[in-house]
Amino acid sequence: MADREPMWWEWAESNLVPVFCLNLVRGLSVGEVVAAYGADPERMRVLSAAEAGRLYPMAAGGALLRVGQLGGWTFCFEDREAEGLKPGVLARLCEHSEVVHLFYAVGMTVVERLENGRQLECFEPGQHHPPRGSGPHDLYDAVRAGLHNPHESSTTGASLQALARYAGIEIPGETLTGPLRTAYLPDGQREPLAVPPSPPGNSAPLADLGRYLGTLDSLQSTEEADSQRDGWKLG
Repeated sequence: MADREPMWWEWAESNLVPVFCLNLVRGLSVGEVVAAYGADPERMRVLSAAEAGRLYPMAAGGALLRVGQLGGWTFCFEDREAEGLKPGVLARLCEHSEVVHLFYAVGMTVVERLENGRQLECFEPGQHHPPRGSGPHDLYDAVRAGLHNPHESSTTGASLQALARYAGIEIPGETLTGPLRTAYLPDGQREPLAVPPSPPGNSAPLADLGRYLGTLDSLQSTEEADSQRDGWKLG
C-alpha cells in the first residue's frame, strides 16, 4: 500500500509543534501587524524557520514572530512562548480590522475572532461551554460541524481547517518553515500577560479580553493558568 500524502493542515497535530499561536489579520499590512505586537518593523529579516532558530535561539527567550501574507490576510505565527495571545496585542490588532486567532498548547485549543474592537466569538473546541462574544459564531459552528466528521483526528486540525475555509486560504507547514519576514521581540519589550486592553473610546466591548481563556476557570485558577502560560518556553 502506498504511503498516504499528508494533508496540508496535519502539521498542527504533529508533536513537532507542541505549542503555537496563529493570528490571521485582515486589514493590516505586515509592518502594522508587527508593530501591534510591539516589535520594530524596520528590523525584520527574511529567514527560514531554521535560520531564525539559529539567530534567535530559544534559550535566549523573547518572542519570535514569523509573518507573511496569504489571500488578502496577514498572518503571524509563533511556535514558542507566544505574544499573540495577549489581550493588549489582540486589542491593537483588531481595533480597525478583523482578527482570527488560534492558540494551541498542552492539549488545549482556543479559537477567537474579533473585529473593529469587538470580540465576536471565543471558545475551546470540544468543550461543552457555549462561545463567548457578541456573534455571529461562524467559526464555532464550523468547528463543531468538523468535529462531527469521523475522519477528523483532533480539535486542533478541525479548528485550523475551519479558519482556513473562513479566510479562503490554506496554511501548509512548508509555508511556516520556509522563508518569511521575521521579527524578534526581547523579553524586556514584551507586554505583561495580565494587562487588559484599553483602546481609546472603546474599552467596554473589549473588556472580556482581560479574561482570556476564562473557560478554563473550572479546571484551574486564573493565577495558575497565567503561571503556566508565562512558563512555556517550547519551540
